[in-house]
Amino acid sequence: MRGGTSQRAKRTARLVSAGLLAGTMIAASGFAATPAHAGSAYGCTYPRVCFWTTGSPYNSNPPTASFQDTYYQTLGSRSRGADWVFNSRNDDGAKIYYADGNWVCIQPDELMYLEPYGYAVAIDIMDSPYCSY
Repeated sequence: MRGGTSQRAKRTARLVSAGLLAGTMIAASGFAATPAHAGSAYGCTYPRVCFWTTGSPYNSNPPTASFQDTYYQTLGSRSRGADWVFNSRNDDGAKIYYADGNWVCIQPDELMYLEPYGYAVAIDIMDSPYCSY
């Protein structure tokens, strides 16, 4: 009886050691989930929403304007009527309003060509990736 208990204790100790080793390996490998992070791209630094009225972000042209405050803002001369917009924010959507009253939502880490949608006149950076209230 004593020998059986000792063998069982050894098996349990080996299983616990194996489990701890596996957990350590998973943690060290970076397998654990991490939150999404949009970040800087196309010359647009986090946490901004950047516009290009001339040139293309694909050709390494710098943005002509950027916004980071979370409220409705009228676009100025360096962003109004922009061709391109990029949202470098992590979890905030950017609602772009057009002169005709329509709007489009630029989700986090999204680059969009705006020209087909109309003439951009305002922005509202919202605490929602889908631009909902």
